[in-house]
Amino acid sequence: MNAFNPHYLPFECLQCGKELHGRRDKKYCNDTCRNAGNRKRVRSETWYEPLFVAQINTILKRNYKILKTEVIRHSGPTSVGRFYLVDKNFSFKYYTSILTTSSGTYHFIYDHGWRELDDGKIMVVMNPKQAEL
Repeated sequence: MNAFNPHYLPFECLQCGKELHGRRDKKYCNDTCRNAGNRKRVRSETWYEPLFVAQINTILKRNYKILKTEVIRHSGPTSVGRFYLVDKNFSFKYYTSILTTSSGTYHFIYDHGWRELDDGKIMVVMNPKQAEL
């Protein structure tokens, strides 16, 4: 209540609750409260991914790097032994897309992929169109 304005309602700092004076759109009483309030707001707006999502992303990145290294090392598509990839910690369980062709089924991690050959080897390829959205 204010002697000059009977309809006046005091407003409070969003961080500490002290009564604010001055502009009506003021939210914090000082820089310390403003900084603390903004840190709290940003922290509550941040989405933290579950642990399993981070683990899967790590596996996908490792697999991608292995495939990319093989394509670069051989200057294009190549075939490698299955155990060679397993020794490099490649996980055949994780991939981002599948492409079925007349020659077989390719598993892709973004634009790099592999196909299992009849002789037990793995054909490693790169297809930029697989990464298009």
